[in-house]
Amino acid sequence: MSPELSNKTADAGTATFVAENHLLGIVQRIVASRDDTRIVLPGKGEIAILPGRNEFHANVQDMPEFCRAPAAHFGVTVFDGAVHTYTSRNGRSIKDLLWQSAFHASQGLLLEGCSKYDVIQFSHWPNLTRLPVTPNAARICALLTRHPTTIMLVHRVLGIDKEEVWQICSAAYSAGIARMISHNPAVPGVDAFAAQQPEPVKERGLFRSMFAKISGL
Repeated sequence: MSPELSNKTADAGTATFVAENHLLGIVQRIVASRDDTRIVLPGKGEIAILPGRNEFHANVQDMPEFCRAPAAHFGVTVFDGAVHTYTSRNGRSIKDLLWQSAFHASQGLLLEGCSKYDVIQFSHWPNLTRLPVTPNAARICALLTRHPTTIMLVHRVLGIDKEEVWQICSAAYSAGIARMISHNPAVPGVDAFAAQQPEPVKERGLFRSMFAKISGL
């Protein structure tokens, strides 16, 4: 199922996905409200979110499908009593849920409100052993935890598909890991100029040499 696209894009050349159309937007609202809440997708499972404990409990058959489902398909109920049935030792950080929700809803698109011209930096490494990731997630994190970088340049520097970068950056931004250094909705002419300029072999080799040390290539 393809995510719904925003009518407005982060910039003229990049389509985005809208948090409010998916589980991600529901989780964000619950976190803001601070209400202990149950989210149910009929026939697919449920998630309990306990903002006061900063944890969630999931009983979900297929998490990617759950996260990509349209927001209107979910039932959302605020708990009217104690939630002592959920023990903290079985819970996970809500930030992990925000990462998962954005990662699966993205499907290679940037989150609405982000631009590929934004300069960002990761504040810390996500726990890649517990989260859904792409094949080059560790390389992306290695670069962005060390150097503030324009999102659109990450895929060129690392030589990977831009959709993979969009997906990781959307997940990191939603989980509060990506710090916005500067927001730049559009830089007219940059893409056209870059497309017309072949990357010199010498310069390309220098880039790869520099970032091989950074990203463990």
